Formats: sequence, structure tokens, C-alpha cells
Amino acid sequence: MRSVWLGMAMLGWCATCFAQSCPKLPEFNFDRRGDTAYMDSLLTLGRAHRQLAARLPRSRMNDTLRLEGIRFMALVFKQMRGQQRDSSFLYAKQLEEQALIYHNDLYVVRALMFQEYYLRTVKGDYPHALQINQRASELCVKLPRESSPRWQVQMNMGDIYMLLKEYSNALTSYQLSLTLLSFNKLLTPKNRKLLTSQAISQIGEVYEIQGRYEEARQQYEASRQIALDTHSQINVAYADERLGDFFISRQQPVQAIKVFEEGLSVWTQLNDRPGQAAVWARLSECYTQTNQPKLAIEFGEKAVAIARNAGYTRIQQMATQSLYRAYRAANQPALALAMYEEYSALRDSLTNLKRVEELSAVQKKYDINQVTIAAEKERFIQQQQLINVRRQAELERLRAEAERDQLASQTRMNHLKQSIETERLRAESQKTRLEQRAHIDQLSHDIEQASLLRIVLVGGLAMLFGFVAVYYRKNKLINRQKLEIEALNHDLEDKVLARTIELKLANDQLRAKNREIEEALLRGQTLERKRMAADLHDSLGGLLAAIKTSLSALNPAKMADREQQIYHNLLNMSKEAFAEIRYLSHNLQPDELEKQGLSEALIRLVHKLNISQKIKFSLENAELPRLDKTAEFNLYSICIELCSNILRHSEATEAQILFRRFNNELNMIVKDNGCGMDPSDATGMGLHNIQARMDLIQGRYEIHSGPAEGTTFIFILPVLPNLEKA
Repeated sequence: MRSVWLGMAMLGWCATCFAQSCPKLPEFNFDRRGDTAYMDSLLTLGRAHRQLAARLPRSRMNDTLRLEGIRFMALVFKQMRGQQRDSSFLYAKQLEEQALIYHNDLYVVRALMFQEYYLRTVKGDYPHALQINQRASELCVKLPRESSPRWQVQMNMGDIYMLLKEYSNALTSYQLSLTLLSFNKLLTPKNRKLLTSQAISQIGEVYEIQGRYEEARQQYEASRQIALDTHSQINVAYADERLGDFFISRQQPVQAIKVFEEGLSVWTQLNDRPGQAAVWARLSECYTQTNQPKLAIEFGEKAVAIARNAGYTRIQQMATQSLYRAYRAANQPALALAMYEEYSALRDSLTNLKRVEELSAVQKKYDINQVTIAAEKERFIQQQQLINVRRQAELERLRAEAERDQLASQTRMNHLKQSIETERLRAESQKTRLEQRAHIDQLSHDIEQASLLRIVLVGGLAMLFGFVAVYYRKNKLINRQKLEIEALNHDLEDKVLARTIELKLANDQLRAKNREIEEALLRGQTLERKRMAADLHDSLGGLLAAIKTSLSALNPAKMADREQQIYHNLLNMSKEAFAEIRYLSHNLQPDELEKQGLSEALIRLVHKLNISQKIKFSLENAELPRLDKTAEFNLYSICIELCSNILRHSEATEAQILFRRFNNELNMIVKDNGCGMDPSDATGMGLHNIQARMDLIQGRYEIHSGPAEGTTFIFILPVLPNLEKA
């Protein structure tokens, strides 16, 4: 309950922050990831953050808020167990898509890190994880060192090198990750310390594998001290277990017991049963080594009990092995033998599993090497392309120099051409003067020719007058033909008008025929519904009545208690079925609808619903006129359909049927205060039937709804002479 109130307070705090245009999500508390109520409150908070951020206008800051909301959801699902972790990968893909749209490389890298973790730890797809790491590493180059998540890329590469047993490369990656973490300014101081603790612990594992035990111990103790300084309980517990395992491997059980007891107290405070079982199994091994079989048996039996129930095979193997030794030390050979047989079975099973994992690791190593070779090949191709680009640039430079030399030569050539052109112009000037003198002589000759031309023009004018006369006569002929064409056009328009009138009459007859068909269809539907109602009431109702009579003839006093209970259940069910048959047969075609109209039929329907149902129905029909039978029949059927949906799906306490008149339109409103629905998801045969009925009476409808806001249907019907009855 405390976690629920905390989640509600966090939700209110987030809404206040958005109201102040400064929304911020809380830091994830890893110590509480096993608290279901706490995790649910974080999911609720993340969804509220996303809804509020989606309403903000587009800007760089608001886009970052939207991306942060998706990242927060991916982080919360990442910390969950079971199939819920799959949601982390889906949110990571969504985060990558949105970050690419917003051109935000930082959030693209964060999305890739979520995907890499899921593929590597959940799916075991190391080649794909390596490809994602390489892509993230390329993007990190574009980011500032203070905000770049390159430390996480190096941490992931270290884990992959550990799988490949390339411990030197793994150590280099972990150390580089540790260095990059110190430069990152986006992480909170606490998270930076915890991630530093994780990197130090990974370095300790490499040292332990390489046989550098003193350095490994120092790394484990440093990691544990950082977890203690940050007051992170779950990290303290993991650090205690890792340091205790180191002491056990070095045959130092007394020191191991001390750190294991500290880790056990943490798991007990967190109420984490798997963590407690793991520590109990380790303590059992320690007490066996210190020759304290009683304590070893106590802790071992508790660990085995939890491991058997939860299916923790490795914890069960560890506990059964220590119990076998403890029972032998306590001189209980039968129990020791039983533990040894159980341990042997688990050992064989885990050995087979280990062989499968080793084969899988070999395959994964081959796949990872293929990916690495492909990446090296791609890098070589890029280098060759860069060399080609540089060669092309050198060729372009040489070509530019050659073009400059060519331009200089062309300039000198142009100077020579200008000199030659000057001499040519002088020669042409002399030639022009000679040509002008010759032109004057030609003009004198032309004057004589002009006199002759005037004589020719006078003759031409005479011919032009003759042409005009011919044109005038031709124009009169054309006008007469035009008048004839206009008369023909008038006749054609009269014929078209007459044909239009004939088509209109035919169309009116067709409409009348359609109305007759619709009325016949309505009468047929009415008769069919009456027949179905009669069949339900007479046939099925009679059969139920006969069953009820037959049951009543039995004597329950002679029956056993179980048989009496069955008898009364059958009797009650037959009564309920008989009442349901009567309700259905009446609602298929109520007499009030046909005789008194839609208003009386709805009054009787609401009265029946309020008698037999928990939802309170109300009706406002003051503005409902009497409509034609088709409209009333279809509106009544729609009301029946919606009331049925409200009773089955709405989870409402109240529902209303309202009628409002606006000029030449009649609005029928059906609404409830239930859980609501998404209008875009409104599908199904019921809504298709409603749409068909509204099309039949020339109406339309709207749906207004939302989660926890109820549902409102508005049916808009034109009140025309063909629908309203006087």
C-alpha cells in the first residue's frame, strides 16, 4: 500500500512539473526492482510522462522529453524478470526510430545499448550484439566525451571478449570503460560510482582467471567499498557474494563466512528468496569446510528447499554437495547417500548443459569472428575509398594547374587575335567607303524604279476594291447560314428540355418505388421479428416450461445434499432462461413501437432495464416527434444494440437516452459513465449494423470516448417530411 501511495504521489509530482514546463523522471532505485508495486508505479509514471510530452509542441527540448519518456520505459522493463523484459527491446526499437527522426545521436546510442543488452543476455545472439556495438561505437565518435556512452560500449565489448576467452582484450576494454566513465557528466554521481564498482569487479574477475589473486582480491574489496559508500543494498549483496566466492576458491572459509553473513542480511531486508538461497548454499559449504556440520546442514537444507521449489539448479547442486559432506561428517550415511545421488544427477545434468553451452560458445565465437572479419573488411574498403578520394583530389589539383596554363596561353592568343582584328577593321572601313559610293549610284537607279512602282500600285488598289465587294457578298451569305443554325439550336434545346422532364418524372416514379420497397422490407422485417418472437415464446418457452414442470415433479427431500443443490440450480436456471426468452421475444418487436411509436417503446424498454439490471437507465423524450415506421424501427434497434453493449462491456453505473431537436435535425444521444473505448478501435458487427441502419434513414453518427471517460453516441437524423409524421 505504501508503494501505491508513493506511485500516486510521484504521478502528481510529474503532472506538476509538466504544468511548470519542467518535467523530470525520477532516478531508478535498483534496490527495489523486486518490489512489484514500485515497478508498476514507475510504469504508470512513465506512461503519464509520455502522454503529457506528446501534447507539447515540437521543439528541441520537447523532443528530448519525448525521447526520455521512451528511454525510461525501456529501463524499467529491462530490470523486470520473465517475458516482460521483451518490452524493453520493443521500446528500444521505438526509441531508435524516434531519435533518428529527431536527429539525436545520443539517444540513438542509448537505444542501441538497450538492444545490445537484450540480444546478448536474453537471446544469446552475440554476433548481432557485436554488430550493434560496432555501430554504437561509430556514433559515439560524433558525441562529446562528456556525454558519450562509449564507456558502455567498451563494457559490452569486455563481456564479449570474456566469452571468447580473450582475457587481455577484455581487461583492456574494462580499463578503458573505467577511464571513460570518469569523464561522463550526464550520469548522476551515485550511478557513476555504481558503474565504476561494476567495472572494477569485472577487472577483478579477469585478474582471478589470470592467476593474479592478490590484485583480484583488491579489486573485489574496492568494488564492495564503493557499493557500501553509495548505500546500494543490492550492489553490496552482489559484491559480498563475489568476494565470498573468491575466499572459498582460495580455501579461506572463515573470511568467506563474514562477508556472506553481511550479504545474507541484505537479501533478508530486501525479502529476496533467490538471493537468500544462494547465500545459504555458500554458507553451508563454508561451515562444511570449517567442520561445523550442524550449521552446514541447517543452511544447506534451507537452500535446497527453496532451490527445489523455484528450480534453481546451480544453487541446488551447490547445496546438495555441501549437505553430502555435512551428513558424512555428522555420521548420517543414509542422508549423505541421498544427497550424493541428488548431487550426481544435478552434476550430470549441468555437465551436459555445460557441454551444450560450450558448443554454443564455439559457434558464437565463430559467428563473432565472422562479424569481426566483415567489419575489418568494411574498414579496409573504407580506407581504400579514402585513398581513392585522395588520389582523385590530387588529379583534380593537377588538372586545375593544367587548366590555368591553358588559360594563360589562351590570353596570349586573344591579344594576337585583337591585333589581327584591328587591321581587319581598318581594311573593312576602306571597303565600306567604296561600297557607300556604289550605294549612292544604286539609289539614283531606285528612284527611277519607284516611279514605275507607283503606277503598279494604282492598279493594285483597283483590284483591292473588287476583292472587298466580293467579301461583302460572301459575309451576307454566312450571316444567313448562321441564323439558320441558331434556329436549329433552339429546336434542339426544346427537345432536350422535354427529355429532361421525362427523365425527372421517371426518377420520381423510381423514388416512389424505392419507398414502397423499403416499406415492404420493413413490413417483412416486422413480420419476421414477430414470428421469431412467437417461436421463441411458444416453442422454446414451452419447452422451458415443460422442463420446469418436470423438475417441480421431483421430490428433493429424497435426494442427497449434492443432488439437491444441483436440483435447485437447474430450477433457478430454467426460471432465468424463461425470463430471458420473454425479454428477447418482447424486444424483437414490441407492440408499443408499432401501435404507439418509438417514445412509448423506449419508455417501456428503460422501465424493464431498470427492473432487471444494475445499471440505472434514464430517458428524455420530450423533444421526440412521431417519425415514420422505418426511422422508428431502426432507431429502436440501435437503442437495443447500444443498451446491450453498455450492459456487457461498459462497467458503467448510469446510462442515458436523450433526444434533442435542432431546426431540421433530430439528435438521439446514448451515453454512459463507464470505462470508455478508443473510437479508432470501434469495430465489430454491431457497429456495422448501426452504420447500415443510419444509411437507410439518411442519417449519420459520431462516437466520443476515452479511457475512464465513458462513451457517447450521437445520432443525427434529418427531420424531413418523409421521416416525420404529423
